[in-house]
Amino acid sequence: MKTITLILTLLISGTLFAYNFASPSEPSAKIVMNHGVNAKQLFPVRLLMVNGENVIVRDDAVWLQPGMYELRFATTIKGDYTKQLMGLKERRGLKDLPNTLNIKVEADKAYYVAFDASATETEEWGPVVYKIK
Repeated sequence: MKTITLILTLLISGTLFAYNFASPSEPSAKIVMNHGVNAKQLFPVRLLMVNGENVIVRDDAVWLQPGMYELRFATTIKGDYTKQLMGLKERRGLKDLPNTLNIKVEADKAYYVAFDASATETEEWGPVVYKIK
């Protein structure tokens, strides 16, 4: 009985996180995350949601059909970087930073995404496209 319950739970949760990503063989755009970035103020991101739908967390790349998307990310900002710029109270509020990127993607292009923490005001920090190929 426990085995059946576990299998059903896994099947149901799999359908909840089953966003229909495009295939690289279709006309599609590639969203690249965690690409080697040399800039100190750009940090890696992980994809959490596409257009309000939960996805299995992805931290490398995904392919999307051409169109408009709202992408929600999570990021890990290096602690030594934030200690230089803000006090303890402000660092506790990092989870409230903007984490959504609205993007229009075109077929046969790659969009490199990172979390930009270069602005002097933390309210201006957020995910950005820093390169398009």
